[in-house]
Amino acid sequence: MTSKFNLDAKLNSKDDCGVCGIPLIYQATPISKSCIFCGEIHNTNIYCPEGHYVCDSCHSAEAIQILRNVLNSSNSTNPVEILETILAHPALPLHGPEHHSIVPAVIVAAVKNTGYSVPEEAIEQAIKRGTKVPGGWCGFYGACGAAIGVGIAISIIKEATPLTGKPRSLAIEATSNALSNMVDGHPRCCKRSSRRSIEIAIKFLQEELDIKLGNNQPMACSYSERNKECVKAKCAYYM
Repeated sequence: MTSKFNLDAKLNSKDDCGVCGIPLIYQATPISKSCIFCGEIHNTNIYCPEGHYVCDSCHSAEAIQILRNVLNSSNSTNPVEILETILAHPALPLHGPEHHSIVPAVIVAAVKNTGYSVPEEAIEQAIKRGTKVPGGWCGFYGACGAAIGVGIAISIIKEATPLTGKPRSLAIEATSNALSNMVDGHPRCCKRSSRRSIEIAIKFLQEELDIKLGNNQPMACSYSERNKECVKAKCAYYM
């Protein structure tokens, strides 16, 4: 699958079209497009002006495998550290639905590494649930996928279902806390949202579940030059 990408464009312009490297179109009204990799037809608000369209599943495929590889090899209890390791991989796009799986999986992995008992296949469940949150939800649906990822993580850790009162409420509260911290008046930045979501998760887990994870100090961002919408000094990670 990845061999069909223009690798020069992909490595230099991950926030742009992975096929030709030019900036993507983000529009309010969806149109029907066929994915150039799997051929499936989807309604989408995000596509290349040259006609290229990659569905969320194909867009995320390589990054999700990288995520699995990192989590399977890490014994860190610091989700910030795990997150930054994954974000630094050259195959991970600057923005995209991959982050919706990364956030919950990183949180669940860090919790598991503390020795806290989590359900079997918890990390894989976090990844799978995260992939169901489409790209662009922050602007098109009013709910950041990274913030939803915090609720996904809590739901998995506490084995919440629609019928479990307290666990269900905890998951909703976690998502609510994360979403409220996304209200900043700025364009989307998946790196900023992922970092902020992890910070909120660390605080929530300690206060609500007495699960103490690693260092919560923000990391200096190294992606500013690639992000055309970077707000520079207005961002807590711009150092």
